[in-house]
Amino acid sequence: MCNAYNLEAHLGLIDEELERRLRMRLVLPPGVTPATSNLQIPQEVFPRREGLILRPADRAAPAAGLEPALAHWNLTPFFHKGGLKDWKASTNNCRSETMATAPAFREAYQRRRCLIPVTSFIEWTGPKGRKTAHAISRAGGGLLFLAGLWDRCRIEGGAVESYTMVMQPAEGADFMARFHHRQPVGLEAQGAAIWLDLAADPRTVIAPPPPGALAADPPEPVAA
Repeated sequence: MCNAYNLEAHLGLIDEELERRLRMRLVLPPGVTPATSNLQIPQEVFPRREGLILRPADRAAPAAGLEPALAHWNLTPFFHKGGLKDWKASTNNCRSETMATAPAFREAYQRRRCLIPVTSFIEWTGPKGRKTAHAISRAGGGLLFLAGLWDRCRIEGGAVESYTMVMQPAEGADFMARFHHRQPVGLEAQGAAIWLDLAADPRTVIAPPPPGALAADPPEPVAA
């Protein structure tokens, strides 16, 4: 599972990558541009902290543009009652095999899909106490756009928006299987369009990355 990632990018770069790679654009408030936005993007993200998500500004027309939003990385479902800290489950990741049926995720799966932009995600190998962190990134450079789900719950003091990263098995993906038995779902243009389209079957985009698509730093796992 993924428990840390980096996003070393500003909104202008994210907007450029969206247009070039996914044929989408950011949607910002009137009068605001990527250069003038005061949105503070966290560069190192860990569970139960804030991270950036990109969600359709109009869920009925996702191709019209994506809204950037900060959210809590540990999906807290709409039905949760109590404070944010009262949600004890680890829901920063969800399994692609059960996201449509798991109580914490099924509503978000049906109605609130998003993209998670990352520069790299982190996997650890090696013995306990001396583990090595491997930054997994896009081999050709640029951002990875990962499949996510988001939700909104009402807690004392207002509403909280949160998200989860969709994970798939790494079996059959020789590169990622060396580091972990699960991996995020990376999306390019066609896959992202399907994932965000609530009328489409998003399970069709769940697939390991093609050979050579990812790179790691350090490049080799460390034996336990």
